[in-house]
Amino acid sequence: MAVILLIDDHPLYREGFAHMVRSLRPAWRLSFAEAASQALAEIDLLQPDLAILDIGLPEIDGFALLAALAVRAPAMPQVLLSGRNDAAVRVRARASGARGFIAKTMLPETMVQMLDTVLSGETAFESAAPGDAPHLTRRQAEVLSLLAEGHGNKEMRYRLGIGERTVRLHLTELFQQLGAHSRTQAILRAREFGLIE
Repeated sequence: MAVILLIDDHPLYREGFAHMVRSLRPAWRLSFAEAASQALAEIDLLQPDLAILDIGLPEIDGFALLAALAVRAPAMPQVLLSGRNDAAVRVRARASGARGFIAKTMLPETMVQMLDTVLSGETAFESAAPGDAPHLTRRQAEVLSLLAEGHGNKEMRYRLGIGERTVRLHLTELFQQLGAHSRTQAILRAREFGLIE
């Protein structure tokens, strides 16, 4: 029996999700939270096998909560959930450390199959279509975030604990993936893809 925590502030969606689970995965035990503070308390109490986080939460967004839960319960897989199903959101979810991404518009059977995949220790992301946003490694996402904050190579080196040559290598790869020829262009392209705010 899997214990699943759904963190979503929309009562109708929670009710629909519960109905789907009762129909398709009756052995799963569901719990719900509406916001980050409640989710953190539920994690400590329930120690769920999987947390599903809506990106649009009231206190902090799903990406920030993902980072907080990764510290609180590092072994617990997390899946991001959104009403948006564009490439940029999927890429950002993967780069942020989520084990999967599901769109609220998915068919119920597809959704539970993806959750089964994550529960089995795999990742579950839909295949990207040609022209979708690039797939960044976690380190590339960190470098991109520091770049967007205006940090130079030396500062990135100290913050990430890597050599300056490695920083340059990550930047070169980022520029290639984003189709950018300068730092400013890379930031603009990353914003277009939704990889950074």
